[in-house]
Amino acid sequence: MAEFINNRIIEKDAALGAKLLSMGMGKNGEDGVHLQWQEAAFLTERGLLEVKMGAKNLSADDLIAEPKEGGKTKAAKEGKGKEKEKTKNTNIMISPSRADQYCIYRSLRLGGRVVRFSEGSPLHWRVYERGVGREHERPQMLLYIVPPEWSVSIQTLEQQMQIARMLRQDLGLAFVRDGRPHMMRLSRPPVEG
Repeated sequence: MAEFINNRIIEKDAALGAKLLSMGMGKNGEDGVHLQWQEAAFLTERGLLEVKMGAKNLSADDLIAEPKEGGKTKAAKEGKGKEKEKTKNTNIMISPSRADQYCIYRSLRLGGRVVRFSEGSPLHWRVYERGVGREHERPQMLLYIVPPEWSVSIQTLEQQMQIARMLRQDLGLAFVRDGRPHMMRLSRPPVEG
């Protein structure tokens, strides 16, 4: 059983931790295998993992809602519903909601892909080809998670493609519209004229 401690999800059982790592989930830490909230929500939804915060068992919905120590979600503490963040500057990428992020992650995992995460903004994930155990190979795609109302500029797109190319990966964009994940892969020709 994993524990939600200090906004981190940690699986301390060595056998289960090894199984999670073999599935391409989590990272080894000093105190066990550390899972991202998307991974824990996916495993909880499928009945493969239990996550506890104190005496309470957390559901996938609890993990998506971002639980906080003390029992309330971040949204409940702030007294706010789902708000859309808007920006006039198209060169700034804002992170989509946790529900949208989970929808994209779930779609990738159900498709057999391994996903590695990055922190911060812009939100991008490294996506590996289908198959368990691919986490040691080079990822095939750098996937940017964007809100559906995001306005693309050529300058922003060019910067993202340049980063992906330096990493020798394809660039992908993912967003959720009408509750369904949409993904597209962009590639740039290797020879420029």
